[in-house]
Amino acid sequence: MRRPLKKSLPIVALSFTVLFAVAVSAASAHGGRGGPLRGASASTLVTQAAKELGVTRTKLKDAIVDAAETRIDEAVTDGDVDKNDAADLKADVADNLNFAMAISRTRTVASNLGVTTAKLNDGFRDARKALILARINEALDDEQIDKERADELKDELNDADLPGYKGGFGFGLHFGGPGFRR
Repeated sequence: MRRPLKKSLPIVALSFTVLFAVAVSAASAHGGRGGPLRGASASTLVTQAAKELGVTRTKLKDAIVDAAETRIDEAVTDGDVDKNDAADLKADVADNLNFAMAISRTRTVASNLGVTTAKLNDGFRDARKALILARINEALDDEQIDKERADELKDELNDADLPGYKGGFGFGLHFGGPGFRR
């Protein structure tokens, strides 16, 4: 079964709206994009999520890749993807974790891991929170922000409704001057 795009769009739009609101708040307070709280890579997120879920990174990555390949196979069966294109898509899945996550289904990844979708989503929420907290602490240590701003960001983080597995790959928090990269 395919999930119609019209049903998915409100959820995606809401997730981006929440992340954008937090990003605007942080960016406006510190004058710019980038900085120590820029988004995490899919690889970093998966590594942290594996820790939160108590599985190896390899096991989580394999579950994601398998779920993406399963979705490609379903699309071929449904006639949505040509058989000749399926091999290319599977090669993209193997080479690009962002792509694999984007086309995989949460329930399939969870099933591949032997966990509930709620546990998978909670693991990714916890991973996002841990990564954001680490970035805040790093920014404080590097004197990119002061303690007061770090405390404000931590309060915002505690109040934030972070996305789960399918919530995108960045944090949505940005501050610092141009050119600051880690």
